[in-house]
Amino acid sequence: MIWRTRLFWGLLILGLPLTLNAQGVYYEGGLSLASGTYIFTERTNTVTLLTGLAFQAGPVTLRGTLPAYAQNTTLVAASSAGLVPTGGSSSQAVADSASSRRGRGGSLHVTRPDFSIVSATDESEAPVEVPPSSVTGFGAAVGDPTVGLTAGITPGSGFSLLFGLGAKVPVNDTASFGTGAWDVGASASLSLSLGLTTMVGVSAAYWCIGDAPGLELRDATMLSATVSHLALSGWGLSASAFSASPVIEGFASSVSVSAGVLRMGSRGRSIGLNVSLGLSETAPDVMVGVTWRFGLVTAR
Repeated sequence: MIWRTRLFWGLLILGLPLTLNAQGVYYEGGLSLASGTYIFTERTNTVTLLTGLAFQAGPVTLRGTLPAYAQNTTLVAASSAGLVPTGGSSSQAVADSASSRRGRGGSLHVTRPDFSIVSATDESEAPVEVPPSSVTGFGAAVGDPTVGLTAGITPGSGFSLLFGLGAKVPVNDTASFGTGAWDVGASASLSLSLGLTTMVGVSAAYWCIGDAPGLELRDATMLSATVSHLALSGWGLSASAFSASPVIEGFASSVSVSAGVLRMGSRGRSIGLNVSLGLSETAPDVMVGVTWRFGLVTAR
């Protein structure tokens, strides 16, 4: 799962049992705005437009997605673990801060140039200072395409299982909100129907993250849990929690919670609204987005 999973996951799991036996070609997309300071002294605002196709044959789906970004700084890169504060051209400052955090400890105090005294622990937890040149104003770029293959099964008793493999193709480097490296990963999810309209789901994914120039990125383990309700009228609600292990050693895990509204229609159509709030410094403070899915060629 790439970063957009936080936008899609709670909405997708609502319709999972309905689509396992569907066949066809679907157009999928999304538009989102994420905003946060992350670990830096400057705020990054990211607008993301997703567009892609899904080819579904029964329980198997082949999916390709191409993102486009507009972002006002070079500090954040898109990876399979989400929007990662790599620092872009300031990645060495992030690496130095990570090293300082890993090495903090004790009650050592240091004196700043203004003669104020601060503990080393406080110093290492301070936001990363970045040069003014990193705040570039909004620039647009096409992101790294992603491909994925998923297979779902329904063992019965209201259970649904979904297994997936995916990859991010490194078309862009740090100048275009990328890392310049491949990401590959696998995921698994389980959903349980509670009656006709309520479902709970849990998912896990492991991604091997390629390193950014000058900054080693750790592989990521991601976990999410979703509770959803899909009324017979086609309206759905979902609430979910998401966590990704630290991609940059020394910094906190990326943790967020989200809520969504979904409208499902005929022939595989759906449109949804999702709001996510970040609970840790490595997650965006807020993300708001809409998603859509339309059947281009459908059959059952």
